[in-house]
Amino acid sequence: MNNPMIDYRALVRLDSAELSQGLWSSAPPKSVGQWIFALLDIACTDYYPVNQEPGIDLTVRLHFASKLLNFVEQELDAFDPLIVTRAYIKIARKAVEDSADVVPPSLQVDAVIARTLRCFRLTRAQALEVAGAQRKRYQDALAAGLEGAEFDHAVRVDGDSDLQPMVVLLPEARWFQGKVSDRGIAGELDSWLEVYSGLTLGSTVTDLLDIRLRRRQEDA
Repeated sequence: MNNPMIDYRALVRLDSAELSQGLWSSAPPKSVGQWIFALLDIACTDYYPVNQEPGIDLTVRLHFASKLLNFVEQELDAFDPLIVTRAYIKIARKAVEDSADVVPPSLQVDAVIARTLRCFRLTRAQALEVAGAQRKRYQDALAAGLEGAEFDHAVRVDGDSDLQPMVVLLPEARWFQGKVSDRGIAGELDSWLEVYSGLTLGSTVTDLLDIRLRRRQEDA
């Protein structure tokens, strides 16, 4: 079985040309993506002893993380872009919080927020319309006491999969509000954050779902 910590120590100092081959040579065949994200976690975590070793400073770790994410996008098929974008957001935030002196272009705030906004395939008006329809479906299904597959079918609406990136990514992107230098990107982020509450299921549906869950646990 691969040990990500050992692999990280061997790979973190490689340049871009060597890294791709090194990753393919070291990766476990059946869980490449999981292994890559374990390496990313090590790169982002200060307390691992390996990150205190000579030659492995924050700059090296950020460049390694950038190259890992590029590898995921360029060489791994069918990887969920939502997962990748969340990783970019996490690492970019660390770079800001730790006042990194040198940040790879792909991990700089403007680039990461621009990437986040490109995940949104609906306009704000379309997203609000889908979210409103989704809330209504949930309210009706909960009022009817539907369960299982019937419930899942009843709450589906056209466009709900396109709504998910906004619901997931905007709360994480909010941390960067006021830190984006490009005025166009900053304005677009601000505009999305202004409507975010209207994209969620809302407190009424959330409360009903919580009640439903508690009843299930009591009956179990």
